[in-house]
Amino acid sequence: MIRINLLPVRAARKKEEVQRQLILFTIFLVGVLLVGIGILQANRSNLANVQQSNRQLEAEIADLKKIIGEVDEYKKQKALLEKKLEVIRKLKADKTGPVHMLDELALRIPEKLWLESIDEANNKVTLKGVSINNEVIATFMNKLEDSTYFAEVFLVSIQAREEGDLKLKEFTITSQLTVPGTGPGGT
Repeated sequence: MIRINLLPVRAARKKEEVQRQLILFTIFLVGVLLVGIGILQANRSNLANVQQSNRQLEAEIADLKKIIGEVDEYKKQKALLEKKLEVIRKLKADKTGPVHMLDELALRIPEKLWLESIDEANNKVTLKGVSINNEVIATFMNKLEDSTYFAEVFLVSIQAREEGDLKLKEFTITSQLTVPGTGPGGT
């Protein structure tokens, strides 16, 4: 019988099979490596885009903070100007108030009544004077109450005083000074 040795063919086939599996494994490995590199590049690109967007947003935030700072500065300046305007209005009212008060007093003083002193502090006026009788003092108080520059007119005291052969009445009156158009008490 003839014997044929088939072992080298099997070995050659096994060798070819191993080579083919190595080639497939290498191709698979290269494919996995290429896919990994592609994913890595996509992530790097995405990261670069996110970082660029982040830088733009930070720049916008910085610009907005600057604008907010300017707005706050404008608000402070506006508040300061409003305070200054209020002071100017108050000074204007305080300037015209005493002038009008004296004018009102001059118009409302009846005959036979003389003012000896006028004191004004914190919009409170104290009038001291002399009259020939109580009726003239009452008339003067009524005229003061009719004025828009005097409010809450009160008689503090009346005392008899003699000067020579004249019998006079010495009086003290208090009142709140108001300046029309500025509210009660001149403010």
